[in-house]
Amino acid sequence: MIRLYLYNNYHAGDQVFTRPLYRALLASQKYEIWIGIHHNHRSIVEDLEEEGAHLVVSDYEDRLPSPQWDLRYDCPPTCLPITTWLGTYEDTLQHNWAHLVTVFDRQLSRYGLSHPPIPIRPVPMVDFRPLPSLPPLPSPCVYLDNSTTRSGQSHFVFDERVLAETFPECHFLCTAPPRHSARNLLDGSSLNLRELSLLSDSCLAILGKGSGPFCCTYTEVNRFKPRAMCGFRWEAFEAFWDYEGNPLKFLDSMEEVLQFVHQSLSPSPQIAQA
Repeated sequence: MIRLYLYNNYHAGDQVFTRPLYRALLASQKYEIWIGIHHNHRSIVEDLEEEGAHLVVSDYEDRLPSPQWDLRYDCPPTCLPITTWLGTYEDTLQHNWAHLVTVFDRQLSRYGLSHPPIPIRPVPMVDFRPLPSLPPLPSPCVYLDNSTTRSGQSHFVFDERVLAETFPECHFLCTAPPRHSARNLLDGSSLNLRELSLLSDSCLAILGKGSGPFCCTYTEVNRFKPRAMCGFRWEAFEAFWDYEGNPLKFLDSMEEVLQFVHQSLSPSPQIAQA
């Protein structure tokens, strides 16, 4: 059986979106899969060990804007190394499922190998297993990824005080410590991505900036919920994990954010259907 070493040197959002590819390859039963991962990202993929993957956990952590350690050097000698980073090719920069499949197919072909076509539709979503056990969130609740982006794709700053005061009946699950103190601003900064992913399923809407704590909310439960990326304007990104019925909006001001939350909290929010 062909042995593949799959790795991604970049940040948490990149790791989250590679999970559907790892699952597809494991399900094919055509390969033995080794997954290279930085130490602080282990929890993102550790459940895949139960499905047959072998983890190669680096002693290094992903902390800096650029990789501190190239995981390729951890490739076992009997494996073929394949990076799953979307920036591997100039025409695969967008965070989309089709591009991820393309990155894999092109590298496999370099070894003179081919894989049975991986379906492009429907676009798979993030599915951590097993789900952690957590206390329920108060309702209604909006997911607010107010953390600082690692790659600098957005420098948007949410006015948490205005959100809390404008919507006193709504709670906001914050992925970083809130800068404003209010009973309806919930501090979720101690939670990992698996835990945030689970809690996002209970939220009415998702607000973020395209980094790991936003990517982990792309679950099947959240597929058609109101969702917005704030201050995200990269010319290379015409879409983001795009799929049929994708409700994603791009917002550039707090005025737009307030309108988005208001619409999401209305009795019959407009949720796209597949």
